Amino acid sequence: MFGSSIFITLICGLLSTANATHILVIAPPFLSHMIPSLELAKQLSSYCHVTYLTSINSISELERKEFISHLNSSKTLDIVGLVDGNNHLPGLMIEESQINSNNTAQIAFDDHQRILFNEVLVRMGQALHHLFQTDLQSSVRLPIDMIIARSFVPLSFLNTSIPIHLFLPSNLRGVVSYMRRQHTDKTGQFKEAYDYIRENIHQANGFLCNSLKEFDGEYVDEFYQSSGTLAPIRFIGPLVFDNKQATMTSQTRNIIDWLDKQSTGSVIYIAFGSIANLPANAIDSVACALKHHAFIWSLKTKSALPPSLHNLDSVHQLIVDWAPQRAILSHSSVAFFFSHGGWNSLLESMLYGKALLVWPFFADQFDNALQVVDMGVGRQVSYNLTDDIQHMLLNGSYAKRAKDVQQLAIDARENTSKKQILDIVRLISKNQQEHNEL
Repeated sequence: MFGSSIFITLICGLLSTANATHILVIAPPFLSHMIPSLELAKQLSSYCHVTYLTSINSISELERKEFISHLNSSKTLDIVGLVDGNNHLPGLMIEESQINSNNTAQIAFDDHQRILFNEVLVRMGQALHHLFQTDLQSSVRLPIDMIIARSFVPLSFLNTSIPIHLFLPSNLRGVVSYMRRQHTDKTGQFKEAYDYIRENIHQANGFLCNSLKEFDGEYVDEFYQSSGTLAPIRFIGPLVFDNKQATMTSQTRNIIDWLDKQSTGSVIYIAFGSIANLPANAIDSVACALKHHAFIWSLKTKSALPPSLHNLDSVHQLIVDWAPQRAILSHSSVAFFFSHGGWNSLLESMLYGKALLVWPFFADQFDNALQVVDMGVGRQVSYNLTDDIQHMLLNGSYAKRAKDVQQLAIDARENTSKKQILDIVRLISKNQQEHNEL
């Protein structure tokens, strides 16, 4: 697999060597991790040189979804593909028996899915090991001053003395809950990922959390107690920034044109993430609850729609296989977001001042749903989706509170987050100066 000496491929960027400070950002090849890691890399590249590294076969998805097409001329950010053999990533096919509209328990991955997930991490770890042991410096041109990586990326393979900061793309509440489950999980679900996290935490020089201290300050002490580390936590969220492009794709343009024709605050936006595939009965339940409402639904199973979606009102109801989520959430015609509760989606919804109806399935989504309820910006689904949707449309308190949280998120992004990101670069510069003085 690794007979060749070429382990990475430059996708975009100019491999400039003008800026001496250099950070390597490593992202696992799952969209919900690649996007916030890329946003972090973009922000860091305003102050130093950054190499963003993820599986080469996953970068096409970032291109298709318009996250990197505007970076081709960047002199301080290189997008690099790791040749790690991760050609087909596992999804979660939810069975009809596993789901209802009032889920109170995690939907478990079966043994086959768990093995596939672990194999993705192992392949990436092996490729990283070979890269660091062979031609890393000749490939990335600049010495690496810091590595920033997701907490379950297999960093123990690297055997490096370079300072490491772990990136936490979710809120700290979810991280703490995840750490609790390490001690109570009797099924062995994702034991390998737990092991990587435990190893990485103890060699980390710091943690970067894609959240706001105002959201998660109360969980800091428990994080330190559970992890056994005292390395600093920096809250750098929300890592959500508009992609500055001169033109948009025709698909995005068509969607925006459709939204422009809708009444203000009339459209429900529905999207349930990039991993889970809902069974027909769940899709049908949502469709029946939506039949009298205007909506735009990002639905991966568009080719096999249930009968309840066969006769849509095309003027007010639209189904797409992919949606430019930030453009939709920022549009004035959108009333609220019906979401699976992934943290990226919740941050985007908060930043654009939209209320939330959350249907959690697994991982941190249940903790995120609780956070939505605690903040007063929405609710978790009940046994009656029709009533839930009607309640969201009629209860103005969610929209009002969402506008308050929007201002909090904008203030954090433009002030606290930027200061913390700049502090990371200053930390590197300080370490370089101390090293030079020795």
